[in-house]
Order: sequence, then structure tokens, then C-alpha cells
Amino acid sequence: MTNLEGNIVDVPNPSGRGPGYRYFKAAKKLPRVKKLFEKQPELRKRRTTNDIYKIIDASYYGYRDEVLAIVKGPTEVNMRTEAEKEWRRSGATSREVLFEEEEDVVVEEMREREEKERKDKEREFFVHVPLPDDKEIERMIVERKKMELLSKYASEGLLEEQSEAMDILNIYS
Repeated sequence: MTNLEGNIVDVPNPSGRGPGYRYFKAAKKLPRVKKLFEKQPELRKRRTTNDIYKIIDASYYGYRDEVLAIVKGPTEVNMRTEAEKEWRRSGATSREVLFEEEEDVVVEEMREREEKERKDKEREFFVHVPLPDDKEIERMIVERKKMELLSKYASEGLLEEQSEAMDILNIYS
């Protein structure tokens, strides 16, 4: 818009587009013009560490727990007593049922124990071949180690002489 002297004056537009709105009809659809009318999204300001520290107070560190205990204490006591009453009410009915079921459970456990013992007896492993005892196993291990050491450190000639001497003395190991 212009004033009486011919100068362009910014006048608030009734369409809400702001002062100096001079685009009509198809001109509004041009890419650069559209960009002018789009409202920029507000940039969200990032919190700084200083802002975060301002938010943190005594309750963050748990210094106000005593206050909460005083406030919540009576309500917790009421809730607990109500829960106990409900539990006792349900407990009276369940005791009757449990007493009847206890006898069945005891009989069932006895039956399971007997069955388990019977299965364990069936699973026992019987050896039909004689096994060496601990002393015999130990003697065999010592003999094997002795032979390994002799083969490692003794010469063949020495081993032959030793076997001849044992044959002469009738010593068999």
C-alpha cells in the first residue's frame, strides 16, 4: 500500500499474513513465496548442564525421604490392615480346603517316593567283569611311568642288561 505521497507503507493485512503482503492468487503457489509464508518451527533450546543442575534439588538426592515417610505412613498402615483383613477372610475358606487336600498330598508323596525307590533299584548297575581295585590301578600307573622314564633316559643296552639280570635272578615284575 502507498500513502498520499506515493511511499510504500506497511499496513497490517486483515488476512493475517503480516505487513507488506503483496502476493495474489497464483503467485502464492510459487516455491520461494511459499517459503516466505511458512512459519519456521521454533528451535528447541538445548539444555545446558547448568540448567540441569538448577533443576536438581534435595529430593533428587533423597534428602526428603523422611518427609515422604511422614506423609505416606498413615495411608500405608491403612492399606496394610485392609490387606490383612482380606487375607484372613480368604484364609479361613482356604484352610478348610487345604485340610482336605493335605491328606491327599501326603498319600501322593508317599506313593511317589516308593515309585522313585523302585526305579532306583532297577537302575543299579551290576558289573559282570572283575574290575581292578585301587592298589592295582596305582601299581599299573607307577609301572607305566617307570617305563616312560626308562625309555626316555636309559639306553637300549642298559635296558637289555637289566632284563638279563632279572631273568637270571628269576625276578618278574
